[in-house]
Amino acid sequence: MEHLGRALCIITGASRGFGRAVAKEMARLVKPRSVFVLVARSGNELRALQTELAESDLEVRCVMADLSQMEALESVVRTAKEAFSGDIEHVILVNNAASLGDVSRFSKGFTNMAEVDSYLSLNITSALCLTASVLQAFPKQLGMRRCVVNISSLCAVKPFRSWVLYCTGKAARDMMFKVLAEEEPDLRVLNYAPGPLDTDMQLVARTKTGESSLRKAFSDMFDEGQLLTCEASCTKMMKLLLEDKYTSGDHVDFYDV
Repeated sequence: MEHLGRALCIITGASRGFGRAVAKEMARLVKPRSVFVLVARSGNELRALQTELAESDLEVRCVMADLSQMEALESVVRTAKEAFSGDIEHVILVNNAASLGDVSRFSKGFTNMAEVDSYLSLNITSALCLTASVLQAFPKQLGMRRCVVNISSLCAVKPFRSWVLYCTGKAARDMMFKVLAEEEPDLRVLNYAPGPLDTDMQLVARTKTGESSLRKAFSDMFDEGQLLTCEASCTKMMKLLLEDKYTSGDHVDFYDV
């Protein structure tokens, strides 16, 4: 497959980092008159990306929202439905929005239930509820493919000391999407771990991580130029989507491709 068809692409966390790279790369691989719904909390960066993509004969809509709020999910789905047209061949949802959480503390430091609930709401609950809402809004129909991508992490399968919130969130999301793949055999579901990216999140990782050996490992990766660019990792993800040979629900790492 050389392109993703005339697509409706919904991308969360699209204003910067990996989400922004996904939006730009996907824009090159869809047919003209495809629709992009870009979701993020940062309005100015989102609008700048909208302007950039709109030059490619795409319809681009922005939703500035905090995905931990129900109104935000409703706004995303409403915007997507308004922009949807009958000649859309492919609905693609990329669940990229996520937060690192407080990586300066170890597990025994988390006694505040409201703090943990808030983290889980943004990183797990919102991803499930948005995905469910999108699948209901765009049900299975002849001639239309549907694909859901979860941006995963090595942390979904490997424990990192002082990263209890992030590891828990990523592991839960992987399993959530594995279950979805079992339940919806016509749906294509990919858990993609993009590898160690040179982003703002990595800056926090190498300066705030409570586990000193892990913090040093992140710093060394940065100093030695071992971090990946968002664009390089995104290219691998697009290869997976275009070839469409992965087993639905699988966890695929950058280094596996």
